[in-house]
Amino acid sequence: MRTLIAGTIVILSALIVGGASGQEADYQQPEFIQLFVWHEGSGRELEPIQDLIRQYNTTHYPYRIVLNHHPPSVAYQYLQAWSGPERATAPDMVVVPNAWLPEFKGLLRSLGTALSAPQRAVFYPGVLDLFASDGRLQTVPWRIGGRGLVVRTDLLEQAGLTPPQTWEDVREAAEKLHNPPDIYGIGLPGQQGSGELLTEMIWAFGGSLYAEEDYTLATEAGTKALQLYKQLAELAQPEVLTWSQAELEALFAEGHLAMLVTDTWWLQRAVAHPNIDLQIQMLALPAAEEPVVHLIGEGLGIVNGSSHEAQCLEFVRMVCQSESQAKLLKLGGLPSGPHCGEIDQNDTIWGALATNVSQSRSLPAQSCQRIFDALQWALYLSLSGRQDAAGALESAEAAMVSLR
Repeated sequence: MRTLIAGTIVILSALIVGGASGQEADYQQPEFIQLFVWHEGSGRELEPIQDLIRQYNTTHYPYRIVLNHHPPSVAYQYLQAWSGPERATAPDMVVVPNAWLPEFKGLLRSLGTALSAPQRAVFYPGVLDLFASDGRLQTVPWRIGGRGLVVRTDLLEQAGLTPPQTWEDVREAAEKLHNPPDIYGIGLPGQQGSGELLTEMIWAFGGSLYAEEDYTLATEAGTKALQLYKQLAELAQPEVLTWSQAELEALFAEGHLAMLVTDTWWLQRAVAHPNIDLQIQMLALPAAEEPVVHLIGEGLGIVNGSSHEAQCLEFVRMVCQSESQAKLLKLGGLPSGPHCGEIDQNDTIWGALATNVSQSRSLPAQSCQRIFDALQWALYLSLSGRQDAAGALESAEAAMVSLR
């Protein structure tokens, strides 16, 4: 009886696949396309992705995309293995954090000509640059986050302060809220994360880090930013140069920091953590004139050597439609374009950044780590008293040039 039922299901499936004409078609064994994403939890929150997969599978039989999800903590390990000895076990498509593109671009098929001009026009100017390496598009927007200033709103209210909008506002608020060792006015990294923050301060003062298609650190904007960093260090946790971004995030979660520049991914996890009960809000990065949003992201890429490359390309193009981007926005993130969904401006995590996302900034993936390392060196020279701000930046720029 079970055999008869199974055979009936196969026949019915073949008839359905035959199309609107109702003609019979030969049954085709499904061909599975493996998609890997990184997610902490049971997977119930991944319904927006499953929705996209169902949309694709409905019209692309016998091809069937299968969703695999694993914790973000193992993402690097998997990508590294697929780039080397375990290449044969790699999936057809995978989500890759944009900061890792330079390292893993060899794993991915270039998407340089995969998107037409109308498909590219869906996104805000500069968004696709986030997913390119060496000028070539490697992935397409999957989830977009950003870096901003997270503040303790309860502490601001107790001190009669409004949310800071400029770096001068931040300095004044940090001075009033600084009450060590219980509360430090602001958290400042001196190790990992310091280059990113100094970059954002340089942007705030009108700097770009670019000059004549090259990178220039020793500028007036850079000097002002580094001088400000040194001033803020007096209102931050002790021994700034010894602290990493991850350590500061832990300190903030423990309630010992009034303000911290961090990213939306961390804040999203922190808000959901049962042991963290803080009144907080993410603000756009302070600036001299208009707010700046420093974008970060995860992109969808096609693995080199996939036997389903053409089918994967169709899914990638579908993901780039504004309707698909709006569905992915439900995973938590920022809209990637003007028609890719909206976010409540009062949202604690995403509201302020979404309002200013059209003024977003990012650095090319292949260059950002080199710039961050150089700026971290300048920060060390300045905060340790070895050189003044201008001299520290000149030394860092010279070191970066010598390593080319």
